[in-house]
Amino acid sequence: MVVRAPMPGTIISVNFKVGDSVKAGDVLFILESMKIKNEIKAPQDGKIKEILVTEGQYVKRRDTLVDIEE
Repeated sequence: MVVRAPMPGTIISVNFKVGDSVKAGDVLFILESMKIKNEIKAPQDGKIKEILVTEGQYVKRRDTLVDIEE
């Protein structure tokens, strides 16, 4: 399952690395948009397969951030 950016902004924190296990609700990223810090959470339990963004990177709405495998 891919997680996409819900809004444009800058990734200010990446909280997991490839291979890590996550639980639904874990905060994967902090995305700053319009000076507001937004938590991007895991929608399901799984393992991080691929992270497609880095800290400091600007993303557009609907850009893919991470791929989580069940």
